[in-house]
Amino acid sequence: MTTSADVTDLTRPGEVLLTDVQDADAVVDHARTTYAAAVVADTAGWADGDRRRLEDLGFRAGDARGAALRTLDLTIADDGTPTRLLNNPALAALNSHHARFAERRGEVVRYLPDVSVWTGIPDRPTPADWEDVRALLGPGAVVRVGTSAVVPDGWPAAEGMRGVQLTGEDVEGEADAEAVELTPDDVPEILELVARTKPGPFLPRTIELGRYVGLRREGRLVAMAGERLHPPGWTEISAVCTDDAFRGQGLGRRLVLDVVHGIRARGEAPLLHAAAGNTGAIRLYQHLGFRLRESGALRFVQVP
Repeated sequence: MTTSADVTDLTRPGEVLLTDVQDADAVVDHARTTYAAAVVADTAGWADGDRRRLEDLGFRAGDARGAALRTLDLTIADDGTPTRLLNNPALAALNSHHARFAERRGEVVRYLPDVSVWTGIPDRPTPADWEDVRALLGPGAVVRVGTSAVVPDGWPAAEGMRGVQLTGEDVEGEADAEAVELTPDDVPEILELVARTKPGPFLPRTIELGRYVGLRREGRLVAMAGERLHPPGWTEISAVCTDDAFRGQGLGRRLVLDVVHGIRARGEAPLLHAAAGNTGAIRLYQHLGFRLRESGALRFVQVP
């Protein structure tokens, strides 16, 4: 058994780490009795179906025993950075830092509808998982699926939604003295800027996911960037946009570096997602030091 001290920032205080599904009963009972806390199951390397076996052992979402156990892929890269969880960043975020924003059905979890459009599903969804996706999201919804997922017949690909993922392990960032931190009071103005610039979905409560900053000209918000997905050890930079009248002045670059600076101050690393066709933004991020991790591999399907 490994204590949370050995996996700093990946488990919460008082948790213990479960590394084998066979030990689930004893480890969880011991943790609840001794620490009055939960257990983190490191599912990296587990055989397919072991997460489902946890349910067979009585650890189901919505009941007391299920609340005592959360699963988290803690695969560690050579430099000590957890990377495999970036294959499924929404699932990792909703099972950790953003659990308070989660709506669940079985192994499928999504953000509350007024917070974000992201959904997390298992890397290799079972037929039961696909039915949970259908029930949780409803017909017509679009969901990201991993490269190893076998999509059922009748679930069409969402055309034009290929994307890339970039990571900034070596990007240090720089605080911007002119950047102002945005608050819920700024949401109406943020939504107007998003409607004009179309950086991607921004919903009424998206601002609660992290720190958002902006630049103003004559009191008007003309550029912004902020934090969205928050898998352990990482924070996604999102909603990077600049009003057309102020493009070419480096405002987006400044705000991205300011957000990176805040992420680095917490001891985390930044990541980004971009539409595969948004070559201008991708070039900017690469110029800043971000590296392509997934190039065009992000795929999406529509719920029939």
